[in-house]
Amino acid sequence: MDDIEKKDNEVKEEKKEEPKKEKKDDEVKEEKKEEPKKEEKEEKEEPKEDKSKNKSNSKIWFIIGGILLAIVAIVGVLSLFSGEKSIFSLEPKVKVTKNETSQIQYEKYDNSLVSFDIPKGWKVVVAPFDYIHYSFKVYNPENPDYMFLFGMKLEGYNKSQAARNWQQRYYPSNLFAQLPVIDPQTTEAFYGVWNETAAYVNANDAKSEYLPKFNDFSIIETLGQNEMVGGDILRATYTDSNGKKVQGLFTASVMSAGTYYVNSDIMNLFSSKIDVWPLNVYNIIFMTTPDEDFINWQGVLDHCIGTIAFSDTFVNGFNKEESSILTTIQANQKVYDQISDMIMDSWEKRNNSYDIISQKQSDATLGYERVYDTDTGEIYKATNGFMDHYDGTKYQTITEDMYTLPTAGYIE
Repeated sequence: MDDIEKKDNEVKEEKKEEPKKEKKDDEVKEEKKEEPKKEEKEEKEEPKEDKSKNKSNSKIWFIIGGILLAIVAIVGVLSLFSGEKSIFSLEPKVKVTKNETSQIQYEKYDNSLVSFDIPKGWKVVVAPFDYIHYSFKVYNPENPDYMFLFGMKLEGYNKSQAARNWQQRYYPSNLFAQLPVIDPQTTEAFYGVWNETAAYVNANDAKSEYLPKFNDFSIIETLGQNEMVGGDILRATYTDSNGKKVQGLFTASVMSAGTYYVNSDIMNLFSSKIDVWPLNVYNIIFMTTPDEDFINWQGVLDHCIGTIAFSDTFVNGFNKEESSILTTIQANQKVYDQISDMIMDSWEKRNNSYDIISQKQSDATLGYERVYDTDTGEIYKATNGFMDHYDGTKYQTITEDMYTLPTAGYIE
C-alpha cells in the first residue's frame, strides 16, 4: 500500500510540475512576444525624434523669417516717412530724366531726288537751285541752332582782291563783282567770308533767309583733311542772331578750274596781269548746335549726313549739267557715308581741352555739377550741391576727362 501511495504521490508531483513547464513555455512565449514590442517601441520612438527636429528647424526658420520681416518693415517705414530710401537697395531715390539724344528717333526724308535720316520732328528746306547747286538745310523748328546743311556747289568767288577790284571796275553788275575773295584757297578762308556769301545767296538765289549768318566765326582747331573731296574739317564757334554761342563742324572744298589773265588796266597793254578765273566751292557741309550741347548731338548729326543718298534721277540730271572730275564722286552713293566716317574719326581725335573748359563754364553758368552712374558709366547733370546731400554709392563725381563725353540726362 505504501508503495502504491508513494507512486501516486510521485505521479501527482509530476502532474504538478507539468504546468510549471508550461509556465516556463508561456514565459518564453511572453518573452518572444515582448521582443517585437521593444522593436515597435523603438520604431515608434524614431519618428518622435524626427518630429522634434522638424519642430526645432521650423522654429529656427520662423525666427529667421521674423527677423527678415522686421528688417523689411523697419526699412519700409523709413522709406515712407523720409521718401529717400529704397526698400531693397538702401540707395537714395533719384529722379532720372534722359536727354533727347539718349532716346532719339529717326525718320526717313525722301523727295525722289535725295534721301537721308532726320531726327523725328525736324524740318527740311530744299533751296530752289538746279542739280549742280543742289542744297538743303535740316533743322529743329524749336531751336534752329540745331541743324545741318549740305550744298553741292557754290561758284563765282574771286582769287584775289585785285581780281574782285577788276570785276567791280569793269563788270560791276555780274556775279563775280559781288562775291567775296577766298585767299588763300582754303576751307578756313571760305568760312571766313561766309556772311558775305549768305547775304548774296539769300537775296539773289534763295530769296529767303536760307543760309544762317556766322557772326564772330572762330576756329577752335583744324581736325584734319577731308580726303574724299578735299578741304579741311574745322571745329569752330560763332554767335547766332540772338547773340548765343553755337558750335559746329565745317568742311568744304575750294577749287580752281583754271586761269584767265587780263590786264589790270584794259586800256594799257603793258599793265600788270591778273588771274580773274573764278573759284568753285564743292561739298559745303556743316553741323551745329548750341555750344554746350554739341558733344551730345555730334554723333546724331553725323549719322544723318552719313545716310545721304542721291537717286538715279538726280545723278542723271547732275551729269547733264556738270561734267567734271567730281562727277564720279557725286554719283557714288556711299561718298557721304565715307565723309561722315572721316568727320567722326577726326572728332574723336580732337583736342579735349576746349571741351573741359567750356563744359565747366556751362555748368557753372547753368548751376549744374556732373556725376556718373557707377553701374552703367552714364554721365548725368545734377543740380549744383547734389553730392553734398547724396549719401549713396551708385552716383559719383566725374573725373576731369569725363567732361569730354556726352551726358545721358539729368538727375535730381
